[in-house]
Amino acid sequence: MPCLLYGAEAWFEGRTKNPLTNRSDQPPVVSTRISWHLKALNQTLTITARAILPAWKTYPGWALFRDAGLPSALIMLEEAKLRFALHLQVVDKNHPLTARIKISVIPKGRGAGGLQKPHSKVQRLGLILPTIPRHTLIAPHYSPGCRTDPTNGIAKAEAAKSFTKWWDTLTNQDVTIFSDGSEQRTHGERFVTYGYAIYQAQTQIAIGRGSLNPQSHVFDAEAVGAWRGLQHAIRLAPHGHRRLWMCIDSTSVIWGIRGNAPTSSQWAFLECQAAMAVFNIQVRWSPGHTGIIGNEAADRLADAEAKAPSQPYGMAAEPTASGVRSIAKSLLNAARQRWWDQTRTQMSAWYRQWELPYQTTKTPIELTLPRPVLAHLLAIRSRHGDFAWYHIKFRHDTAELNCSCGRLKTPEHMLFCRKIRRSFSRWPLRPSSPPSNMKEAVRYLKALLTEPEHFESLLELTKYFTTICRR
Repeated sequence: MPCLLYGAEAWFEGRTKNPLTNRSDQPPVVSTRISWHLKALNQTLTITARAILPAWKTYPGWALFRDAGLPSALIMLEEAKLRFALHLQVVDKNHPLTARIKISVIPKGRGAGGLQKPHSKVQRLGLILPTIPRHTLIAPHYSPGCRTDPTNGIAKAEAAKSFTKWWDTLTNQDVTIFSDGSEQRTHGERFVTYGYAIYQAQTQIAIGRGSLNPQSHVFDAEAVGAWRGLQHAIRLAPHGHRRLWMCIDSTSVIWGIRGNAPTSSQWAFLECQAAMAVFNIQVRWSPGHTGIIGNEAADRLADAEAKAPSQPYGMAAEPTASGVRSIAKSLLNAARQRWWDQTRTQMSAWYRQWELPYQTTKTPIELTLPRPVLAHLLAIRSRHGDFAWYHIKFRHDTAELNCSCGRLKTPEHMLFCRKIRRSFSRWPLRPSSPPSNMKEAVRYLKALLTEPEHFESLLELTKYFTTICRR
Protein backbone atom coordinates (compact mmCIF):
# COMPACT_ATOMS: atom_id res chain seq x y z
CA MET A 1 0.00 0.00 0.00
CA PRO A 2 2.78 2.51 0.62
CA CYS A 3 3.76 2.05 -3.03
CA LEU A 4 0.19 2.71 -4.18
CA LEU A 5 -0.08 5.79 -1.96
CA TYR A 6 3.27 7.27 -2.92
CA GLY A 7 2.77 10.98 -3.61
CA ALA A 8 -0.99 10.86 -2.88
CA GLU A 9 -0.69 14.06 -0.82
CA ALA A 10 0.23 15.91 -4.00
CA TRP A 11 -2.80 14.96 -6.10
CA PHE A 12 -5.64 13.61 -3.92
CA GLU A 13 -8.00 15.86 -2.01
CA GLY A 14 -11.27 14.01 -2.64
CA ARG A 15 -13.58 13.25 -5.52
CA THR A 16 -14.76 16.87 -5.63
CA LYS A 17 -13.39 20.31 -4.85
CA ASN A 18 -14.54 23.93 -4.78
CA PRO A 19 -14.27 25.79 -8.11
CA LEU A 20 -11.52 28.37 -8.46
CA THR A 21 -13.97 31.16 -9.24
CA ASN A 22 -17.24 32.28 -7.69
CA ARG A 23 -19.37 32.70 -10.80
CA SER A 24 -23.11 32.28 -10.23
CA ASP A 25 -23.45 29.85 -13.15
CA GLN A 26 -21.00 27.38 -11.61
CA PRO A 27 -21.94 24.45 -9.37
CA PRO A 28 -20.77 24.62 -5.74
CA VAL A 29 -18.34 21.75 -6.32
CA VAL A 30 -16.57 20.34 -9.36
CA SER A 31 -15.02 16.96 -10.06
CA THR A 32 -11.32 16.41 -9.48
CA ARG A 33 -11.30 13.95 -12.42
CA ILE A 34 -9.41 11.14 -10.75
CA SER A 35 -11.68 8.22 -11.71
CA TRP A 36 -8.95 6.63 -13.77
CA HIS A 37 -6.60 6.79 -10.77
CA LEU A 38 -9.15 4.99 -8.61
CA LYS A 39 -9.78 2.37 -11.27
CA ALA A 40 -6.07 1.58 -11.60
CA LEU A 41 -5.63 1.34 -7.83
CA ASN A 42 -8.73 -0.83 -7.41
CA GLN A 43 -7.45 -3.25 -10.03
CA THR A 44 -4.22 -3.69 -8.10
CA LEU A 45 -6.05 -4.10 -4.80
CA THR A 46 -8.40 -6.66 -6.38
CA ILE A 47 -5.43 -8.79 -7.42
CA THR A 48 -4.15 -8.58 -3.86
CA ALA A 49 -7.52 -9.57 -2.40
CA ARG A 50 -7.80 -12.56 -4.74
CA ALA A 51 -4.40 -13.74 -3.56
CA ILE A 52 -5.62 -13.53 0.06
CA LEU A 53 -8.98 -15.26 -0.37
CA PRO A 54 -9.54 -18.82 -1.66
CA ALA A 55 -12.60 -17.61 -3.57
CA TRP A 56 -14.01 -18.49 -6.96
CA LYS A 57 -13.04 -16.33 -9.92
CA THR A 58 -16.48 -14.72 -10.13
CA TYR A 59 -16.55 -13.70 -6.46
CA PRO A 60 -18.13 -10.21 -6.24
CA GLY A 61 -15.43 -7.56 -6.60
CA TRP A 62 -16.52 -5.17 -3.84
CA ALA A 63 -17.07 -8.07 -1.43
CA LEU A 64 -13.44 -9.04 -1.98
CA PHE A 65 -12.29 -5.89 -0.19
CA ARG A 66 -14.56 -6.49 2.78
CA ASP A 67 -13.74 -10.18 3.20
CA ALA A 68 -9.99 -9.65 2.76
CA GLY A 69 -9.98 -6.78 5.28
CA LEU A 70 -8.60 -4.38 2.67
CA PRO A 71 -9.67 -0.79 2.03
CA SER A 72 -10.88 0.18 -1.41
CA ALA A 73 -8.82 2.69 -3.36
CA LEU A 74 -11.11 5.54 -2.28
CA ILE A 75 -10.96 4.62 1.42
CA MET A 76 -7.22 4.10 1.24
CA LEU A 77 -6.79 7.57 -0.26
CA GLU A 78 -9.22 9.12 2.23
CA GLU A 79 -7.12 7.73 5.05
CA ALA A 80 -3.96 9.16 3.48
CA LYS A 81 -5.69 12.52 3.03
CA LEU A 82 -6.86 12.70 6.65
CA ARG A 83 -3.47 11.56 7.88
CA PHE A 84 -1.84 14.40 5.95
CA ALA A 85 -4.50 16.88 7.15
CA LEU A 86 -3.70 15.84 10.72
CA HIS A 87 0.01 16.22 10.03
CA LEU A 88 -0.61 19.78 8.83
CA GLN A 89 -2.16 20.62 12.20
CA VAL A 90 0.43 19.01 14.48
CA VAL A 91 3.66 20.21 12.82
CA ASP A 92 5.57 22.78 14.84
CA LYS A 93 5.25 26.51 14.24
CA ASN A 94 8.57 26.75 12.37
CA HIS A 95 7.82 23.90 9.95
CA PRO A 96 7.70 24.96 6.25
CA LEU A 97 4.16 23.57 5.89
CA THR A 98 2.91 25.92 8.62
CA ALA A 99 3.41 28.93 6.36
CA ARG A 100 2.01 27.16 3.31
CA ILE A 101 -1.40 26.43 4.85
CA LYS A 102 -1.87 30.01 6.01
CA ILE A 103 -4.62 31.75 4.04
CA SER A 104 -3.97 35.39 3.19
CA VAL A 105 -6.27 38.29 4.02
CA ILE A 106 -7.93 40.24 1.21
CA PRO A 107 -6.00 43.56 1.29
CA LYS A 108 -8.49 45.84 -0.48
CA GLY A 109 -11.61 46.02 -2.57
CA ARG A 110 -14.70 43.92 -2.10
CA GLY A 111 -14.35 41.64 0.91
CA ALA A 112 -11.35 43.55 2.26
CA GLY A 113 -10.29 42.18 5.63
CA GLY A 114 -11.75 38.76 4.98
CA LEU A 115 -9.87 35.63 4.08
CA GLN A 116 -9.09 34.72 0.50
CA LYS A 117 -10.27 31.42 -0.95
CA PRO A 118 -7.76 28.60 -0.51
CA HIS A 119 -5.61 28.40 -3.64
CA SER A 120 -3.80 25.10 -3.14
CA LYS A 121 -4.49 21.54 -2.09
CA VAL A 122 -2.40 22.08 1.04
CA GLN A 123 -4.55 25.04 2.06
CA ARG A 124 -7.77 23.14 1.39
CA LEU A 125 -6.56 20.14 3.39
CA GLY A 126 -5.59 22.50 6.19
CA LEU A 127 -9.27 23.43 6.59
CA ILE A 128 -10.54 19.87 7.11
CA LEU A 129 -9.67 19.68 10.81
CA PRO A 130 -9.90 22.32 13.56
CA THR A 131 -6.82 24.45 14.12
CA ILE A 132 -4.85 23.71 17.28
CA PRO A 133 -2.10 25.72 18.98
CA ARG A 134 1.22 25.10 17.27
CA HIS A 135 3.59 23.14 19.46
CA THR A 136 7.23 24.10 19.93
CA LEU A 137 10.05 21.93 18.66
CA ILE A 138 12.44 21.77 21.58
CA ALA A 139 15.41 19.70 22.66
CA PRO A 140 14.79 16.51 24.67
CA HIS A 141 14.05 17.16 28.33
CA TYR A 142 15.76 15.16 31.05
CA SER A 143 14.97 15.30 34.76
CA PRO A 144 15.48 12.99 37.74
CA GLY A 145 13.37 9.89 37.23
CA CYS A 146 12.60 10.61 33.55
CA ARG A 147 13.62 7.04 32.60
CA THR A 148 12.06 5.35 35.66
CA ASP A 149 8.64 3.70 35.60
CA PRO A 150 6.36 5.87 37.80
CA THR A 151 4.80 2.73 39.26
CA ASN A 152 8.19 1.17 40.15
CA GLY A 153 6.66 -2.13 39.14
CA ILE A 154 4.41 -2.20 42.22
CA ALA A 155 0.80 -3.39 42.08
CA LYS A 156 -1.86 -0.70 42.39
CA ALA A 157 -3.25 -1.81 45.75
CA GLU A 158 0.18 -2.14 47.32
CA ALA A 159 1.27 1.22 45.89
CA ALA A 160 -1.83 2.88 47.38
CA LYS A 161 -0.96 1.58 50.86
CA SER A 162 2.63 2.78 50.48
CA PHE A 163 1.44 6.19 49.29
CA THR A 164 -0.97 6.63 52.21
CA LYS A 165 1.73 5.67 54.67
CA TRP A 166 4.11 8.22 53.12
CA TRP A 167 1.45 10.96 53.02
CA ASP A 168 0.69 10.52 56.73
CA THR A 169 4.32 11.39 57.54
CA LEU A 170 4.30 14.77 55.76
CA THR A 171 4.73 17.97 57.77
CA ASN A 172 3.60 21.56 57.32
CA GLN A 173 6.61 22.11 55.08
CA ASP A 174 5.05 19.77 52.48
CA VAL A 175 2.31 20.82 50.06
CA THR A 176 0.66 18.09 47.97
CA ILE A 177 -1.35 18.79 44.83
CA PHE A 178 -3.78 16.08 43.75
CA SER A 179 -5.32 16.42 40.30
CA ASP A 180 -7.66 14.36 38.16
CA GLY A 181 -9.43 14.57 34.80
CA SER A 182 -12.83 13.50 33.57
CA GLU A 183 -14.47 12.94 30.20
CA GLN A 184 -18.27 12.59 30.24
CA ARG A 185 -21.33 12.96 28.05
CA THR A 186 -24.40 14.70 29.43
CA HIS A 187 -27.55 15.14 27.33
CA GLY A 188 -25.57 14.45 24.18
CA GLU A 189 -22.89 17.01 24.99
CA ARG A 190 -19.29 16.09 25.71
CA PHE A 191 -17.48 17.63 28.66
CA VAL A 192 -13.77 17.33 29.43
CA THR A 193 -13.02 18.64 32.91
CA TYR A 194 -10.41 18.61 35.65
CA GLY A 195 -10.25 19.13 39.39
CA TYR A 196 -7.49 19.57 41.91
CA ALA A 197 -7.13 19.63 45.66
CA ILE A 198 -4.18 21.15 47.56
CA TYR A 199 -3.11 19.96 51.00
CA GLN A 200 -0.61 21.27 53.56
CA ALA A 201 0.46 18.18 55.44
CA GLN A 202 -2.92 16.42 55.75
CA THR A 203 -5.09 19.56 55.78
CA GLN A 204 -6.88 20.73 52.65
CA ILE A 205 -6.07 24.39 51.97
CA ALA A 206 -7.41 24.98 48.44
CA ILE A 207 -9.43 23.39 45.66
CA GLY A 208 -10.13 24.21 42.03
CA ARG A 209 -11.81 22.87 38.94
CA GLY A 210 -12.27 23.81 35.29
CA SER A 211 -13.21 22.74 31.78
CA LEU A 212 -11.37 22.18 28.52
CA ASN A 213 -12.41 22.51 24.91
CA PRO A 214 -14.73 19.57 24.08
CA GLN A 215 -12.32 18.61 21.29
CA SER A 216 -9.84 17.13 23.75
CA HIS A 217 -9.49 14.04 25.93
CA VAL A 218 -9.06 13.02 29.55
CA PHE A 219 -5.29 12.88 29.01
CA ASP A 220 -5.36 16.62 28.28
CA ALA A 221 -7.57 17.22 31.32
CA GLU A 222 -5.08 15.37 33.52
CA ALA A 223 -2.19 17.48 32.19
CA VAL A 224 -4.01 20.82 32.42
CA GLY A 225 -5.37 19.98 35.87
CA ALA A 226 -1.86 19.14 37.07
CA TRP A 227 -0.54 22.51 35.87
CA ARG A 228 -3.48 24.57 37.16
CA GLY A 229 -3.17 22.88 40.56
CA LEU A 230 0.59 23.47 40.65
CA GLN A 231 0.11 27.09 39.60
CA HIS A 232 -2.37 27.62 42.43
CA ALA A 233 -0.04 25.98 44.96
CA ILE A 234 2.90 28.16 43.92
CA ARG A 235 0.83 31.25 44.62
CA LEU A 236 -0.02 29.95 48.08
CA ALA A 237 3.41 28.75 49.18
CA PRO A 238 6.27 31.21 49.83
CA HIS A 239 9.05 30.75 47.32
CA GLY A 240 11.66 28.22 48.38
CA HIS A 241 10.20 27.56 51.84
CA ARG A 242 8.08 24.50 51.11
CA ARG A 243 8.30 21.26 49.21
CA LEU A 244 5.66 20.84 46.52
CA TRP A 245 4.49 17.34 45.58
CA MET A 246 2.48 16.77 42.40
CA CYS A 247 0.42 13.63 43.08
CA ILE A 248 -0.91 12.34 39.77
CA ASP A 249 -2.73 9.09 39.01
CA SER A 250 -1.97 9.11 35.26
CA THR A 251 1.40 7.52 34.51
CA SER A 252 1.38 8.91 30.96
CA VAL A 253 1.14 12.44 32.33
CA ILE A 254 4.01 11.74 34.73
CA TRP A 255 6.15 10.49 31.84
CA GLY A 256 5.40 13.72 29.95
CA ILE A 257 6.27 15.96 32.92
CA ARG A 258 9.51 14.18 33.75
CA GLY A 259 10.62 13.60 30.17
CA ASN A 260 9.69 14.90 26.74
CA ALA A 261 6.44 16.85 26.58
CA PRO A 262 3.94 15.21 24.18
CA THR A 263 2.34 17.14 21.34
CA SER A 264 -1.13 17.17 22.88
CA SER A 265 -1.43 19.94 25.52
CA GLN A 266 2.30 20.53 25.24
CA TRP A 267 1.98 23.98 26.80
CA ALA A 268 0.79 22.49 30.13
CA PHE A 269 3.75 20.11 30.30
CA LEU A 270 6.21 22.88 29.45
CA GLU A 271 4.74 25.11 32.17
CA CYS A 272 5.19 22.32 34.72
CA GLN A 273 8.77 21.72 33.60
CA ALA A 274 9.58 25.43 33.78
CA ALA A 275 8.19 25.63 37.33
CA MET A 276 10.17 22.54 38.37
CA ALA A 277 13.36 24.27 37.24
CA VAL A 278 12.68 27.13 39.71
CA PHE A 279 10.87 25.60 42.70
CA ASN A 280 11.33 22.52 44.84
CA ILE A 281 8.80 20.31 43.06
CA GLN A 282 8.61 16.52 42.94
CA VAL A 283 6.22 14.25 41.05
CA ARG A 284 4.75 11.13 42.64
CA TRP A 285 2.33 8.50 41.38
CA SER A 286 -0.87 8.26 43.41
CA PRO A 287 -2.94 5.29 42.17
CA GLY A 288 -6.45 6.33 41.26
CA HIS A 289 -9.68 4.83 42.68
CA THR A 290 -7.89 3.24 45.62
CA GLY A 291 -9.32 5.37 48.42
CA ILE A 292 -6.52 7.96 48.57
CA ILE A 293 -8.09 11.05 50.15
CA GLY A 294 -6.62 13.63 47.76
CA ASN A 295 -7.39 11.59 44.65
CA GLU A 296 -11.00 11.10 45.67
CA ALA A 297 -11.39 14.84 46.33
CA ALA A 298 -9.93 15.76 42.91
CA ASP A 299 -12.13 13.15 41.23
CA ARG A 300 -15.27 14.56 42.86
CA LEU A 301 -14.32 18.08 41.75
CA ALA A 302 -13.82 16.93 38.14
CA ASP A 303 -17.21 15.18 38.17
CA ALA A 304 -18.88 18.25 39.70
CA GLU A 305 -17.40 20.40 36.94
CA ALA A 306 -18.88 18.07 34.31
CA LYS A 307 -22.34 18.55 35.82
CA ALA A 308 -22.00 22.35 35.97
CA PRO A 309 -19.24 23.25 33.49
CA SER A 310 -17.58 26.63 33.40
CA GLN A 311 -16.21 28.41 30.36
CA PRO A 312 -12.71 27.21 29.36
CA TYR A 313 -10.08 29.93 29.36
CA GLY A 314 -6.56 30.41 28.12
CA MET A 315 -4.90 27.63 26.16
CA ALA A 316 -7.38 25.14 27.63
CA ALA A 317 -10.07 26.70 25.43
CA GLU A 318 -8.30 25.49 22.26
CA PRO A 319 -8.69 22.04 20.66
CA THR A 320 -5.87 19.61 21.35
CA ALA A 321 -3.88 17.26 19.15
CA SER A 322 -5.49 14.19 20.68
CA GLY A 323 -8.96 15.65 20.15
CA VAL A 324 -8.26 16.53 16.52
CA ARG A 325 -6.82 13.06 16.00
CA SER A 326 -10.13 11.59 17.18
CA ILE A 327 -12.00 13.85 14.76
CA ALA A 328 -9.85 12.57 11.89
CA LYS A 329 -10.58 9.01 12.96
CA SER A 330 -14.33 9.64 13.08
CA LEU A 331 -14.23 11.26 9.62
CA LEU A 332 -12.45 8.20 8.26
CA ASN A 333 -14.97 5.85 9.89
CA ALA A 334 -17.82 7.90 8.42
CA ALA A 335 -16.24 7.82 4.95
CA ARG A 336 -15.71 4.05 5.22
CA GLN A 337 -19.30 3.45 6.30
CA ARG A 338 -20.64 5.77 3.60
CA TRP A 339 -18.69 3.89 0.92
CA TRP A 340 -19.86 0.53 2.26
CA ASP A 341 -23.50 1.63 2.38
CA GLN A 342 -23.32 2.78 -1.26
CA THR A 343 -21.47 -0.34 -2.37
CA ARG A 344 -23.80 -2.81 -0.69
CA THR A 345 -26.64 -1.68 -2.94
CA GLN A 346 -24.72 -3.19 -5.90
CA MET A 347 -24.43 -6.59 -4.21
CA SER A 348 -26.85 -9.47 -4.27
CA ALA A 349 -29.67 -9.73 -1.77
CA TRP A 350 -28.12 -13.01 -0.58
CA TYR A 351 -24.87 -11.28 0.40
CA ARG A 352 -26.62 -8.27 1.93
CA GLN A 353 -28.70 -10.42 4.26
CA TRP A 354 -25.60 -11.27 6.36
CA GLU A 355 -25.36 -7.58 7.38
CA LEU A 356 -21.58 -7.72 7.56
CA PRO A 357 -19.66 -4.72 8.95
CA TYR A 358 -16.78 -3.26 6.96
CA GLN A 359 -13.59 -2.74 8.94
CA THR A 360 -10.06 -2.27 7.72
CA THR A 361 -8.35 -1.64 11.06
CA LYS A 362 -8.25 -5.31 12.04
CA THR A 363 -8.14 -8.59 10.17
CA PRO A 364 -11.50 -10.38 9.76
CA ILE A 365 -11.56 -13.28 12.18
CA GLU A 366 -12.53 -15.77 9.45
CA LEU A 367 -9.12 -15.33 7.81
CA THR A 368 -7.65 -17.40 10.65
CA LEU A 369 -9.47 -20.48 9.35
CA PRO A 370 -7.70 -23.14 7.29
CA ARG A 371 -7.99 -22.22 3.63
CA PRO A 372 -10.29 -25.13 2.65
CA VAL A 373 -12.72 -24.20 5.43
CA LEU A 374 -12.49 -20.52 4.52
CA ALA A 375 -13.27 -21.38 0.90
CA HIS A 376 -16.51 -23.09 1.95
CA LEU A 377 -17.45 -20.18 4.23
CA LEU A 378 -16.95 -17.65 1.44
CA ALA A 379 -18.89 -19.83 -1.00
CA ILE A 380 -21.88 -20.00 1.34
CA ARG A 381 -21.67 -16.28 2.02
CA SER A 382 -21.65 -15.30 -1.66
CA ARG A 383 -23.34 -18.33 -3.35
CA HIS A 384 -20.36 -18.37 -5.70
CA GLY A 385 -19.18 -21.94 -5.34
CA ASP A 386 -20.04 -25.58 -5.93
CA PHE A 387 -23.80 -25.05 -6.09
CA ALA A 388 -26.37 -26.09 -8.66
CA TRP A 389 -27.52 -22.62 -9.69
CA TYR A 390 -23.91 -21.48 -10.13
CA HIS A 391 -23.00 -24.37 -12.43
CA ILE A 392 -26.18 -23.89 -14.45
CA LYS A 393 -25.64 -20.13 -14.82
CA PHE A 394 -22.08 -20.51 -16.08
CA ARG A 395 -22.85 -23.66 -18.13
CA HIS A 396 -20.56 -26.06 -16.33
CA ASP A 397 -21.91 -29.09 -18.18
CA THR A 398 -19.67 -31.61 -16.41
CA ALA A 399 -20.36 -30.38 -12.88
CA GLU A 400 -22.25 -32.51 -10.40
CA LEU A 401 -25.42 -30.63 -9.42
CA ASN A 402 -26.72 -32.94 -6.71
CA CYS A 403 -25.54 -33.87 -3.25
CA SER A 404 -24.96 -37.58 -2.57
CA CYS A 405 -28.33 -37.56 -0.81
CA GLY A 406 -30.00 -36.81 -4.15
CA ARG A 407 -31.02 -33.17 -3.57
CA LEU A 408 -29.62 -30.11 -5.35
CA LYS A 409 -26.53 -28.48 -3.94
CA THR A 410 -27.43 -25.15 -2.30
CA PRO A 411 -25.68 -23.00 0.33
CA GLU A 412 -28.25 -23.92 2.98
CA HIS A 413 -28.49 -27.62 2.07
CA MET A 414 -25.94 -28.59 4.71
CA LEU A 415 -28.64 -27.94 7.32
CA PHE A 416 -31.26 -30.10 5.53
CA CYS A 417 -29.18 -32.98 4.23
CA ARG A 418 -30.52 -36.30 5.62
CA LYS A 419 -27.01 -37.78 5.73
CA ILE A 420 -25.77 -35.41 8.41
CA ARG A 421 -28.79 -35.47 10.71
CA ARG A 422 -27.29 -38.10 12.99
CA SER A 423 -23.99 -36.29 13.40
CA PHE A 424 -25.77 -32.93 13.54
CA SER A 425 -27.75 -34.17 16.53
CA ARG A 426 -24.44 -34.48 18.40
CA TRP A 427 -23.54 -30.84 17.62
CA PRO A 428 -23.36 -28.97 20.98
CA LEU A 429 -24.49 -25.70 19.43
CA ARG A 430 -27.39 -27.10 17.41
CA PRO A 431 -30.70 -25.20 17.60
CA SER A 432 -33.43 -26.59 19.84
CA SER A 433 -35.26 -27.72 16.72
CA PRO A 434 -33.58 -28.25 13.32
CA PRO A 435 -34.31 -25.60 10.68
CA SER A 436 -37.44 -26.53 8.74
CA ASN A 437 -37.50 -23.79 6.09
CA MET A 438 -35.27 -21.38 4.24
CA LYS A 439 -35.85 -18.49 6.67
CA GLU A 440 -34.83 -20.55 9.70
CA ALA A 441 -31.82 -21.98 7.85
CA VAL A 442 -30.55 -18.53 6.87
CA ARG A 443 -31.02 -17.27 10.43
CA TYR A 444 -28.98 -20.17 11.81
CA LEU A 445 -26.28 -19.81 9.13
CA LYS A 446 -26.02 -16.12 9.92
CA ALA A 447 -25.32 -16.89 13.57
CA LEU A 448 -22.94 -19.70 12.63
CA LEU A 449 -20.87 -17.69 10.14
CA THR A 450 -20.28 -14.91 12.66
CA GLU A 451 -18.33 -17.46 14.75
CA PRO A 452 -15.94 -19.02 12.21
CA GLU A 453 -14.45 -21.46 14.70
CA HIS A 454 -17.93 -22.93 15.26
CA PHE A 455 -18.38 -23.30 11.52
CA GLU A 456 -15.07 -25.16 11.32
CA SER A 457 -16.08 -27.46 14.18
CA LEU A 458 -19.40 -28.26 12.50
CA LEU A 459 -17.68 -29.21 9.24
CA GLU A 460 -15.23 -31.45 11.12
CA LEU A 461 -18.12 -33.18 12.92
CA THR A 462 -20.39 -33.74 9.92
CA LYS A 463 -17.73 -34.25 7.20
CA TYR A 464 -20.22 -32.54 4.91
CA PHE A 465 -17.88 -31.10 2.30
CA THR A 466 -15.21 -33.80 2.55
CA THR A 467 -17.43 -36.90 2.38
CA ILE A 468 -21.11 -36.19 1.79
CA CYS A 469 -21.23 -33.27 -0.67
CA ARG A 470 -17.95 -33.41 -2.54
CA ARG A 471 -17.21 -31.65 -5.82
